[in-house]
Amino acid sequence: MQIITSRDNAKVKRLASLHKRENARSEGLVFLEGERLCKDAFESGINPSEVIVTEKNIPWAEKYAKDAEVTVLSDDCFKKIASTVNPQGIACIIKQPVLESGIPFRKDGNDIYAVLEDIQDPGNLGTIIRTADAFDFTAVIMSPSTCDPFNEKTIRATMGSVWHLPLVTMPLDKAFAFFEENGIETLAMHLKGKELNEAEIKLPAAYLIGNEGRGLSEETSSRCTRLVKIPMPGKAESLNAAAASAITGYVLASKRIL
Repeated sequence: MQIITSRDNAKVKRLASLHKRENARSEGLVFLEGERLCKDAFESGINPSEVIVTEKNIPWAEKYAKDAEVTVLSDDCFKKIASTVNPQGIACIIKQPVLESGIPFRKDGNDIYAVLEDIQDPGNLGTIIRTADAFDFTAVIMSPSTCDPFNEKTIRATMGSVWHLPLVTMPLDKAFAFFEENGIETLAMHLKGKELNEAEIKLPAAYLIGNEGRGLSEETSSRCTRLVKIPMPGKAESLNAAAASAITGYVLASKRIL
């Protein structure tokens, strides 16, 4: 197996360019770096088109690459394509999963949806997706202006959950039409709402989390069937979006009929 040792090699330059999310996205690809991220994808049934490793990691590539092309780089060349300070010498390229255009519906009375309006922080988005996976949500629904779920920071924050549940992107008007048609309660996380632990919430339900800076828009809040808030007896004015989603997700999941 030939080892590429020149940082000016055309393949090395291409791999370095794909690590920039905008370049990979334009080609419908996702660049993953690090053993954990790559392994999570593989074990979730995602087949890479290319696996990139340093010489010491060739056995790892032989174990996980299967039918993928394997590229071996010198340690110095791998540093050029990596974003981490101390790269592990393992990366892969996968075809970007297609975001759902329709909303799945289990129809068992236990559906829960997290609906995100213009969330901009990749860490928040990743943590919300991880929460949704942990509590077995039906889907995470994102407005078109929500940040990229395949941003590397988002993927790292999901700890593999990005591959485990449907991610839907659509205008929220369309999502509301679906919820209204199917009798799904919509909960706006809002400081003027009733405290979550006192609200008589029944499933199926969707809760809406707004932008980190401005919260939910008034237009979106007004379309929800009720406003709810998390009781906060301390001095903080608000919770961060991911924390609010985790608490709300747990409360709704506890209402499931098993």
